[in-house]
Amino acid sequence: MVSQDIEIKASPKKCYKIITDYESYPTFLKDLTDVEVTKKKGNSCDVTYHLNLIKEITYTLRQKGTPDKKIEWSFVSGDMMKDNKGYWTLEEVKKGVTLATYNIDVKFGLLVPGMITKKLVGKNLPDMLKSFKKQIEKAK
Repeated sequence: MVSQDIEIKASPKKCYKIITDYESYPTFLKDLTDVEVTKKKGNSCDVTYHLNLIKEITYTLRQKGTPDKKIEWSFVSGDMMKDNKGYWTLEEVKKGVTLATYNIDVKFGLLVPGMITKKLVGKNLPDMLKSFKKQIEKAK
């Protein structure tokens, strides 16, 4: 499990809105080429991500939200992963400032090169959080 947090100058409600707008991810997350949302039911949906990291990676996660507080996911399917689960928590630490905590636990198949694992989980996580922060803080 890898965990990292970041302070965002926005309310938990605004953070939740942007984080759950999955289809907009390719506009601000550079390695994502496409996102498809299916099986919407209440605050739950399946999201298929198409990622280009050295090679194309596709996987589907079941996302479940608790509005303005938490977004959890679990693994549905993927071509290189065995498992992918985690969550975001959103906590207002002072008026208009949210502490967003991102936790992820990913297990890859045996044939996945170590450099893809390191890039996906290690290097990309801080960059991804900065991208979310920037996207949320600039949103109206």
